Amino acid sequence: MGTIKATCMAAAAVLLLVSATASSNDTSPIPGDPSSLKPWFRANVKPYRHRKGTLDPALEAAEAKPRTIKVRQDGSGDYRTLTDAVESIPMGNTQRVIVDIAAGVYIEKIKIEKDKPFVTF
Repeated sequence: MGTIKATCMAAAAVLLLVSATASSNDTSPIPGDPSSLKPWFRANVKPYRHRKGTLDPALEAAEAKPRTIKVRQDGSGDYRTLTDAVESIPMGNTQRVIVDIAAGVYIEKIKIEKDKPFVTF
């Protein structure tokens, strides 16, 4: 009986992971069809300057002065590896950090601590 229960739980977890439709907190669900995604995004996701004053205060403070870190394997950026770039972000980070990744193959296991919020790849 335990094996069947575990199998059913695993199947339910897989269904949740591969579900074709995601949803948002709004009344307009995110479409599952890729061709409908750009129009939905344009209609529902507004630029920061239009949402200022409506967001969480910590997020607004983070967005006010974003920082960009460039990862370039050839050494022309701030860091050569994603790991080094992520490690450069301080614990308790309060600023949006955009990690701009150049084309290439990066074989790394990256761990972002929960004390490093506001990171975008």
